[in-house]
Amino acid sequence: MFSRQHSSMEDDVIPENLILEVLSRLHVKTIIRCKCVCKKWRDLVSDSYFVHLHLSRSREAALMILTTTRPGILKWVELGHEVENPCVRVKWLDLMGCAPVADYYQTLVGSVNGLICSFQFSNEDDQQVVIFNPVLEEHMILPQPRQDLSQLGYGFGVSRGGEYKVIRICARISSTPNLYDEDKIEAVEIEVYTLGTGQWRILGQTPLNLNLKPGPNSGVFVNSHVYWLGDDQIYDFDLNTETFELFPSPPGDNRESEKMLGVLKGRLSRVSWCSLGLEVWVMKEESWSKEITIQEDICHLSGYGFRPVCLFDGLKGASILMASLEGPYELIVHCLTTNTNLHLKIRYYGDPIRTYSPSFVKLSSFGLERVDAMYGRESRKEYALGRW
Repeated sequence: MFSRQHSSMEDDVIPENLILEVLSRLHVKTIIRCKCVCKKWRDLVSDSYFVHLHLSRSREAALMILTTTRPGILKWVELGHEVENPCVRVKWLDLMGCAPVADYYQTLVGSVNGLICSFQFSNEDDQQVVIFNPVLEEHMILPQPRQDLSQLGYGFGVSRGGEYKVIRICARISSTPNLYDEDKIEAVEIEVYTLGTGQWRILGQTPLNLNLKPGPNSGVFVNSHVYWLGDDQIYDFDLNTETFELFPSPPGDNRESEKMLGVLKGRLSRVSWCSLGLEVWVMKEESWSKEITIQEDICHLSGYGFRPVCLFDGLKGASILMASLEGPYELIVHCLTTNTNLHLKIRYYGDPIRTYSPSFVKLSSFGLERVDAMYGRESRKEYALGRW
């Protein structure tokens, strides 16, 4: 009797749209717990409307670090939004179950709407691409791309029409033992895989002379475009038209500076630094705008040598994730707005890092590829960092 009355009261007193509004604003971990409350809540959270509603409110509050000291281990590092007493939540996921053999190496290509793309390769030059969602703990392995071309870069993004695509930049190398001689690259070709199609498409040769060294170079996704940086040039791949073009760089470039692309407030950004200081440029509409200038060497913090590895929106504004180049090999979040540092107490050994926004996007929604659960155990830890 009580159960029936309770169910009726829930349906009559709490409108479904109000439940959706509340659930979509909760932390991912809390939402997963709410799925266990009742069948109605479980179905609401699994519905495509809720998936898109939650995605529209999800913040890039996390960093993904694919460890190299323990191959295949992914660290989901979430920076808590408690400004006065920020904390770090770390979740470990074992990705080795996604690899066909134990001696595979993995690197992060990118993250879009909660889906993460990983490129895997072995000493025998076998390659494969994996898409996974760490929230739902599921993954799918894409068909193997062509193996007869040298790898130059990968990209991952979604078009305005909602098509999720993986871009592969390949080089046809002439018969020479020196693969790093750019003059020996006969042609650069583009391959595209659209999730849900089951096959790679060859777009053909690009007219651009891409100055990317062979290796797993990952592009930066912004608003249906993927960008790469090579030899001070910015390359733009339009996911809507599937065309490549050279993108203008910020004015007054200093070729002595080191450079890195990133995303700030949903806009393409570029940070450049040298011993004289640092500059952050942001693309606004159709022109570059210099947002931040620091006239000091930020690469020497706390007495150690540091190097920027990721540009992102931090707790108090534009921030750079800095990695120490010598002991104790730690990570520091340097807020460019307040010129303050936040030590993450995480060891770092040159691992790939990408920003991440969690979501409930199901891989099965693409319809064709086989979806499997992620294997291996997971562990979590949480600790406070103190004030900035």
